[in-house]
Amino acid sequence: MSPVMDKLRFQAERWAYLLVKGIVKTLRLERRGWEAVWRLVIQKKQITLQVWHGDMFIAWYYLSIFRPAAIVSQHGDGEIASSTLERFGFHTFRGSSTRGGREAFAAMLRHLSQREMPINVFAADGPRGPRRQLKPGILAAASKTDGYIIPIAMSAKYALRADSWDRFFVPLPFSKARIWFGEPIKIPPCLSRSEFQNLLEQVNDRCITLQEQADRYTSHD
Repeated sequence: MSPVMDKLRFQAERWAYLLVKGIVKTLRLERRGWEAVWRLVIQKKQITLQVWHGDMFIAWYYLSIFRPAAIVSQHGDGEIASSTLERFGFHTFRGSSTRGGREAFAAMLRHLSQREMPINVFAADGPRGPRRQLKPGILAAASKTDGYIIPIAMSAKYALRADSWDRFFVPLPFSKARIWFGEPIKIPPCLSRSEFQNLLEQVNDRCITLQEQADRYTSHD
């Protein structure tokens, strides 16, 4: 990459970081379910935080307190997303279901095994959808670590949404917004294929229900 492109990329990453931080700090944010998260953190349990690909803008800033791990796609805008997350303190691993995903997944698990706060974040329907439908990777991560999945729903009263498969949203400054944490879901290790599929469907339903509740409450404010 040329020096000019390097400079442009650096500026794009810097401005993305400042944009996320600047907007989220202005939001009138309602938080629910935070206590259950901290109980697991204090107990040093393995935690996989579930977010939707199109609804994770607030999470980039809000979850940075945990310095979590995350897998970021090697496709498209993944480079800027990865660098932006790292500015927030995330530990990123590059890969997807079609390119480098297995290696990234293994590297993330090794990283988590050495962490005092073994927490990772999954954009569970990424990188290409379908929108708000869990992929198997999030359940595999939680099962491999004998940990918990915590669903997260985020919404904003006023926001801009992209015309993309995930309808990525950017909340408008000073908007009323929500970040709701669902009840932790214990994921056992060594699941059979049928057990894995059944549990994936159950977790998917709980994640969707939480998000729909957050969307509904926000729209009625």
